[in-house]
Amino acid sequence: MKKGIIILAGLAGLAALAGCAAQNGQLREDDLRRSVYLQSERRINTDFVGIQRALFKHQAECGKAAVFKMDERQASYGTLRYPLEEGAGWEKTILVDLTLMQKGWVDAKVYSYQAGVQQQIKEIFTSIRAPGICNPDEAPKEVQPEDDFKPVAQ
Repeated sequence: MKKGIIILAGLAGLAALAGCAAQNGQLREDDLRRSVYLQSERRINTDFVGIQRALFKHQAECGKAAVFKMDERQASYGTLRYPLEEGAGWEKTILVDLTLMQKGWVDAKVYSYQAGVQQQIKEIFTSIRAPGICNPDEAPKEVQPEDDFKPVAQ
């Protein structure tokens, strides 16, 4: 009985600490995934290997690119992190959740706590579609895979 009370008290303490972190202004990655922060949904016409290759090339030629990270537990999921300034926390970072689809493309959901980041989102997707073109306005037009995909916002 005492063990049960101690465990419950410990869990309550952990929950309180987790709540404090979010209340102290430190936005966490999972906090950013709320629908209120959803900026865009896109389809990327390549797989994870193609995304990584493009980002490496873009970083080498333009000096900045999003950072790709694959989910350690599920090979079909990954993320891109694009800080809006050097060393930024999640409140100044664009997060892109990636899902590798069976047909070979990637569906992306873009989240940002900051408003007005459409140009930076355009830069992220241009760096994948046309690596090495540092000005997104000079990139070739985007070609989407044919399918019933309807993005919510762009």
